[in-house]
Amino acid sequence: MSAATSALAGRERLSVTTAIIGIVTLPVMEKIADLNIPTNAHTPALNHALLEIKQCRATVHLLYKTFSAFEAGRLPYPERAAWISVDDLIALLTDTVLSLSDVQAICEELDAQRRSGAQVDQETSASVDQKMDALCSRIRWLSLSINIMNTILNCSGEADAESARIALNRRMARLLLSNSAISMRLRLFYSAYYARVAQRNPLPHYTPPESRPLPSSASESLVSAHEQQARAQSPYSGYTLADVPVMSIVALPLLTGELRDGHEYYTAAYARRAGRDLGNMICLAEDQSGLLGAIRSRPSAENGGSETSTDSSNRGATADNAPPASKATRFGRIARVRRRWRWRT
Repeated sequence: MSAATSALAGRERLSVTTAIIGIVTLPVMEKIADLNIPTNAHTPALNHALLEIKQCRATVHLLYKTFSAFEAGRLPYPERAAWISVDDLIALLTDTVLSLSDVQAICEELDAQRRSGAQVDQETSASVDQKMDALCSRIRWLSLSINIMNTILNCSGEADAESARIALNRRMARLLLSNSAISMRLRLFYSAYYARVAQRNPLPHYTPPESRPLPSSASESLVSAHEQQARAQSPYSGYTLADVPVMSIVALPLLTGELRDGHEYYTAAYARRAGRDLGNMICLAEDQSGLLGAIRSRPSAENGGSETSTDSSNRGATADNAPPASKATRFGRIARVRRRWRWRT
């Protein structure tokens, strides 16, 4: 890969689809298993990481299945997609991808120590374990939040789904208030530049509501106040999952160059190769570890621009002030994207 191509790949922006496929197929569990030998002093922390990442992968895999059914018009309760904010999905996936990248960084550090044979003092070893345990707690919290989304979209009980909706709103308000890094990333992402990009390709058939509905209780009123304080206005503010025809058109405030193995597992080109096999894995309930290995080892296609990518770098020849696409052209492109990403049973 040339230097120019490598630099371009590092600037590819993740989408909801590329993030989900990357999370599910990322070989981080295999890296942890390689490190987790009986004589390793970090075995308890590594076992904890294996448990939480396995659960996270399963939860995100279910989200992939749910979104595939939604895009194909087979979601059992499609009206509930309007209960979930696009901003909430972006925040959860962004934090999950960053957390897994941090785990990979620790694994690389431990692997380097093992290869060098250097003795590590007890204080440094304890610090590494504390970092890993903190990341495990963070991943578990994010996994539970994503699972609440799955509950909202799939639960047969209306009361349970409504309870999950309230719980998700509270958790997201807490996340955006407590995690300054994610909040700052979202605010920078939703700058004037990205607002102009979003205006060139807005979500179709949607007019944002003029005002939010009034809260029905004091607790919900408190959550609403926190949300208004924590959430900056964005091109996606007011949008829900019901307004998104296909998840690959929703961008995340992340570039592949910011992530460990980002250019391998979080690109649109990789998602095109892995997406269909991932859908087959859902349908056939095959052994996941074996099939995931086959997906990763498949020869790479050309890592060129993609009509499914939400990253403006894939349209590198397009000037920042290019005229907006016509309505017919934009909807035709969305239709092609929908067919490409449709989950097949």
